Amino acid sequence: MLGLGSSLVTSGAPSEWTPNNISSLLHWYRYNTGITLDGENDVTVWADQKGSNNLTSVGDPSTQSPTWDSTKNVVHFNDTNDVLTFGSNLDLGTFSIYVRCEMEQFDGDFLFEETAVDFWKIHDASTIRVKIDGGTRHDISSGVTLSADTKMNLGLEREDTGSTTNDKLTVYVDGSALTWDSGDGTQNISNQFELKKVGQPATHVRYYEIIICNDALSASDRTNLQTYLASI
Repeated sequence: MLGLGSSLVTSGAPSEWTPNNISSLLHWYRYNTGITLDGENDVTVWADQKGSNNLTSVGDPSTQSPTWDSTKNVVHFNDTNDVLTFGSNLDLGTFSIYVRCEMEQFDGDFLFEETAVDFWKIHDASTIRVKIDGGTRHDISSGVTLSADTKMNLGLEREDTGSTTNDKLTVYVDGSALTWDSGDGTQNISNQFELKKVGQPATHVRYYEIIICNDALSASDRTNLQTYLASI
């Protein structure tokens, strides 16, 4: 719904291929779809288009919810208290998480969560950080060039390598895999990625779309997803 009862049901990015084509798709928060607003243009719900794990606001929507950017038709996290919470926490082993977003500036914005345990963070224009289950913080910056006010596709995948203690973690920017700079010196992690919240805090981020799968993507799905997201 939009504002006083109108609905946002128009989908952007016309395409025959959609994330529904991914067999491991778990949750899909779609561009310009399933958004509920209060009377002050605060986002109170972003409905899951795959399952029933809606993203919802907590506390006072006027101070603790992202706003609706009616110019770009996107969810805008622009205050330190802005957060949307999953209806059910996600405990992900192997997974793929992709976000179509843009940032006004780079100032330590968290894409998912802010806890001492798990997070995925844009630390600055050249550094992406990931921390899983209280383990070593991983920094990824080789080859990263992030531009302000520019749409980008950010991906985080954990591949099942056949070893429960050696699953490979890879970060993607606009379809390209990045290499690790620091942390424990490896791409391997042994614990689940536990997610509860989106954007806490993410004070300069506009979210166009979020796709969450419970497995790493095939090469063809990754290519198709990149094409799909880039069309939004």
